[in-house]
Formats: sequence, structure tokens, C-alpha cells
Amino acid sequence: MQDHRRYWTERGGRKTFTTPFRMDVFKEHVARDARVLDFGCGYGRTLAELAGEGYADLTGIDFSDTLIERGRAENPGLNLLAYPGGPLPFADNAFDAALMLGVFTCIIETRAQVEALLELKRVLRPGGLLYVNDFLLNRDRRNLDRYMSGQEKYGVYGVFDVDDGGVMRHHDRSHMEALFFDFEPLLFEETVFETMHGHISQGFCALMLLPA
Repeated sequence: MQDHRRYWTERGGRKTFTTPFRMDVFKEHVARDARVLDFGCGYGRTLAELAGEGYADLTGIDFSDTLIERGRAENPGLNLLAYPGGPLPFADNAFDAALMLGVFTCIIETRAQVEALLELKRVLRPGGLLYVNDFLLNRDRRNLDRYMSGQEKYGVYGVFDVDDGGVMRHHDRSHMEALFFDFEPLLFEETVFETMHGHISQGFCALMLLPA
């Protein structure tokens, strides 16, 4: 598979991320004194929203140094950390809630998705909450054609190249549900997103509980 870290380091700093965050859902379930981790925080746009709503114990990590630098410049009060991958630099049960917004579309290999989620579960306390949004498979001709090309090139249906050199993945809903099989779903809502390249895509947002 292509080195997606390089793409986000070289191109990410100029991107505007567009998947919406359901603040109403999050505030209903997560207290403002909660310890919150944004896994794949980008330039900190969602943490900035949370800070504006009174959340104070916020940490963001991302493997793109460029995005972290941009986030620190735009929101110097946020705790944003560059993350090279592998074990997370946090103790077990360190967080009450975690976010993963548009993260799995950037992780092409299923095994790498599972490994990332296992680490996140380790640092999320039992009874903690995980908010996720991401992209689902589409059925329009443009996407079907590039899924087919991506399957021939990468061996996984739903993987595709984007025009500026990146490789992304859209997922079947059953794949995402299987990935989170040991979480208790509180919300799983299919919706439609505008992508960072200005297209429309099927997607979902979910809030899940890590059982105690």
C-alpha cells in the first residue's frame, strides 16, 4: 500500500476537513470535565469547537506534523501532539471519551484499522464513549469505477486514488459494525457528507460505549 502518512504531511496542511461533528449528541452524553482524546485530530478543528463549548481537558494527536503545526498556529491553546504511529503515548484508561472523525478513510489496511482501534480502546476507560464519523460506499458511476480500479490495484474494494496523490477508502456499513463489535452502540446514523474535495459521499456518525 502507498505511504498515506507522506500524503497527509505534504498535502494535509492545505486541506479543509468537512465531516460535521454532532455537538448536540456529544454534549448529551459527555460531561464538560471529561478527558477527551481526538485520534487523528488534523488541525484541531473539532477540539476548538469543544473548547468553545467549555470542554477543557482536550488532547489531539495526528501523524501529520504539518497538520499539527497548522493547528498549533490557529489554536495555540490546544494540546496537539504529533504521533508517528504504534502505541499511543498515554496510560491505560487515560480518557473518558475519544473522537475518530474521518480517520478510517485514511487507514487503508483493515489490519492497521484494527490495531489503531485496539490502542484507542486501551487508553479509553471502561464505560468511556467513542464518537466516530466516516465514509461509506457509494453507488454512483464515478465511485463504482474508481472502486473497481482500486480493487485491481490494491486488492480491497472501496479503496481508490484521489487526484492529488492520496489513497482513501470507503467502507461497507457491515465492515464498520464488525470493527466496533465489542462496543455498545448508542447511535449509528447514516448521513451524507461533503468531502474535502467538494464531492458528496454517503457516510455515518456513531456514538458507542466501551462496556465496563
